[in-house]
Amino acid sequence: MLNELLERAQYYDIDTKVEGITNHLPMALIALDRLGASPERLEEYFAYYSEKLKPLQYSSYDKNFNWLEHLGDKDKFNVYLSFYSDQISLVGIKLALSTYIDKLIQGCAASAFHALIRLSYGIIQENYKEIAFGLAHMSSYFLPLPVPVRRNIKPEGVINNALRTFSNYVAVGDSVTKRITDISERPEFSSVNYYPADLSLGACSTLFSKLYLQSHDFTVLHTVTSAHAMRVLLPYINDKDTALKSYWSAALAAIISIKDLKFNIITESEYSGNLNVKKVINSNDDHTIKLVFSCIEEYQYYNDANHLKILNIKY
Repeated sequence: MLNELLERAQYYDIDTKVEGITNHLPMALIALDRLGASPERLEEYFAYYSEKLKPLQYSSYDKNFNWLEHLGDKDKFNVYLSFYSDQISLVGIKLALSTYIDKLIQGCAASAFHALIRLSYGIIQENYKEIAFGLAHMSSYFLPLPVPVRRNIKPEGVINNALRTFSNYVAVGDSVTKRITDISERPEFSSVNYYPADLSLGACSTLFSKLYLQSHDFTVLHTVTSAHAMRVLLPYINDKDTALKSYWSAALAAIISIKDLKFNIITESEYSGNLNVKKVINSNDDHTIKLVFSCIEEYQYYNDANHLKILNIKY
């Protein structure tokens, strides 16, 4: 049932009918399935969410198409989709990913991490068309940020220093992506864009889960789910150091963009063990569904209770 619904979902554009709002349907369907949703519930969710979507317009590419030349050109999404679909058919998923991901991950802030997340869900599901969608989304919405400078500072220190520096500035933009871009273009960003020595993806995952526990903020939510996505992609990335630097810089800009955010290193909340998965499965909130799925996956991988604690917030 899931693969059939994904095939039907792939006839829709990556954005909803509301400009600037990303289509979450394939990701939510995969998360629901992994959480144990019935075929009937998947069909019901598809019917509900697809009402928000618009048809996809397909485009072909010519033999001279150079994928590097058009990075960040949103009008080329459909061309990229055709290109990556053919590349995966020719060389397979693993080789296609390893060929393109090292460059694309340097613009992982694309669509507020949604391109990265959709790609990771395609990998989880081993669905070559979803992987093509993810690669095309990352390419056409490619958003590289300044390279961070390595410093012997703890990640918490980098975040708190950045929040203090930007405490009197309100990021401009009506979307997470626009606010990330605004922050990254401010001259002050270069003075706080530090990369903690010996930073690991696991440390990022734990840090972002703590920050979400304290803030319950929508933008921080995307750092939690994107850390999960990065973990899924990491085995296919050759230059892991550059990839993590790019991801950290993007996550830092996202965090700075949040108005009046405070971060205390100590988190006092406890996990009650009362997660009602059925309630999540019956939710129509795509971000809730994806967050719960990511937190369960991250807890199973890292055994970090902070991800379980997040599940107490409203589930």
